[in-house]
Amino acid sequence: MRRIISSLCFLGVVATTMNSCQKGDIVQDVNSLGQGSYVTLVQNNNLIVDATNPTGSKVGVIAKEYGAKQEKIIVYTAKGTATQDRTKWKKVKEFPVGTDGQYTIEVTGAEIAAAVGTTLAPGDIYTMYNSCITTDGRVFDFGNTFSEYANNPNYNMVLTWQATVVCPFVPAAAAGTYTITTDPWDGAVGETATVTANATSATVTYAFPYAAPPGVNPLVITVVPTTGAATVAKQTYGSYGTGFENFTAQGAGFFFSCTGFIDLSLSHFSGSGNAYGTYILRLKK
Repeated sequence: MRRIISSLCFLGVVATTMNSCQKGDIVQDVNSLGQGSYVTLVQNNNLIVDATNPTGSKVGVIAKEYGAKQEKIIVYTAKGTATQDRTKWKKVKEFPVGTDGQYTIEVTGAEIAAAVGTTLAPGDIYTMYNSCITTDGRVFDFGNTFSEYANNPNYNMVLTWQATVVCPFVPAAAAGTYTITTDPWDGAVGETATVTANATSATVTYAFPYAAPPGVNPLVITVVPTTGAATVAKQTYGSYGTGFENFTAQGAGFFFSCTGFIDLSLSHFSGSGNAYGTYILRLKK
């Protein structure tokens, strides 16, 4: 309920901010300052590294140059979420641009491990950085591009992408009592939940402990046995008072049974179908 109130307050702030814009204001991008260069996403390929076989695990994307002509891409990596601090980036390898302006970017888990100088562990997330080098020697990447611009879906940029290290899903290891460690939606950090599991799914009772009747149900997670990749089909998990009944959640993430860690990104909807945003939910055994 606290999250719902906060969401409504946020909408009020946004409306006020939008109304403060003056006629003649210009939202400027790099194209108005001269021809820059970046790469657009053509296709995501495999983005999962098997912790038990890093050498045989290849992750990558297909990208296409846009703007000024490019010579190559230098791929860097750093553990965790994207950062514009280049001092934290470690070089992985280089890829020359294809004759069609495309790149097939592919690196192994072993190459990532060699770049960062450590063994890859299940649950680790490595952000990969595509640094575009133009034929006249200029560099365009996430380090010198406004994040709001780089992450704008209208441009379809792929200056960054992520590789997740996984392990096979083992039901016996997955079952047990978990503590909620991240929960900006329900605000239930520190509360506990019970997990039961079989070969292809896990049931969390209760993932949102502050939700109340009607519609209180456990959260059922479908899991891919070989990777721990998790999917939450749309399902009702509880209510937050009159007018906010029968909320549902759906999304995806990973269940790392080998380390006792659940990492989900879930979108929430009221019983009437109103969307309330997407939030991270993490639990640790």
